[in-house]
Amino acid sequence: MCEQLDQISPETAPHKHYVAFRYVSPLTEETVPEVVASGAKRVVLFSQYPQYSCATAGSSINALHQYCQQHPLPPDVRLSVIDRWSTHRGLVRTFAANIRAQLERLPEQVRRQVVLLFSAHSLPLRAVARGDPYPAEVGATVQAVMAELGHSHPYRLVWQSKVGPLPWMEPATDAAIEAMAKRGHKHLMLVPISFVNEHIETLHELDIEYAKDLGEKTGASIYRVPAPNDHPEFIGALADLVRTHLAEGGGVRPQLLMTCPMCTNPACFPAKRWIGETVNRA
Repeated sequence: MCEQLDQISPETAPHKHYVAFRYVSPLTEETVPEVVASGAKRVVLFSQYPQYSCATAGSSINALHQYCQQHPLPPDVRLSVIDRWSTHRGLVRTFAANIRAQLERLPEQVRRQVVLLFSAHSLPLRAVARGDPYPAEVGATVQAVMAELGHSHPYRLVWQSKVGPLPWMEPATDAAIEAMAKRGHKHLMLVPISFVNEHIETLHELDIEYAKDLGEKTGASIYRVPAPNDHPEFIGALADLVRTHLAEGGGVRPQLLMTCPMCTNPACFPAKRWIGETVNRA
């Protein structure tokens, strides 16, 4: 991405990326000192979650705020945020291209029978009830991809990766597969619509637990579309997002600065206020 960004935005080059994870190394508190030590004066917080959720991008911003309360950023560092990009043209085109490629591998008579199951990471219903924007943003991605495909196949949005006893968003991916197979839908294609790369929730949950194990149990043929990964269109989309952001002066979208209507997390409002103040101090 940075190589492409150097080419399409030479006026802001050179560009360098750093990675900060929430739960594995390198953590936020490990990466931020490295960025500061590099002498960087222009820092873009670029969420790799296309669809915003308080549990993902929001949690990452809270973690950054918590760290910076104890270790303030130098006053000459200019900060801005790319917090969501669920309908970016390059993301949509990548998913559509990957779906088409998988469909083209099937015989024509099978291809016509395929139902697309867009599988996204689920959320507890209590988070949805608080007003988390994630379900709507995932739905927006699905609608954009289907429009790009010309609504060529029937489809549904389903939800995976539930943990714990609390009620989560439904229909669950595995339950949907079983129910649809019983109704005679024997050719199902899983699309990991909220994931941009392969990891345990695609390689194990989708490929083994669902495509293999449930496929054998139900007698359905279950195909899986790859995540965007290193697809050239996707890498171009990432570079374009940053180029456009920088060209427009950076900053932060008003949507990020608002908490959920029924927010109960005491960390959210201070973190969002801090982001707004830090970005606008430039």
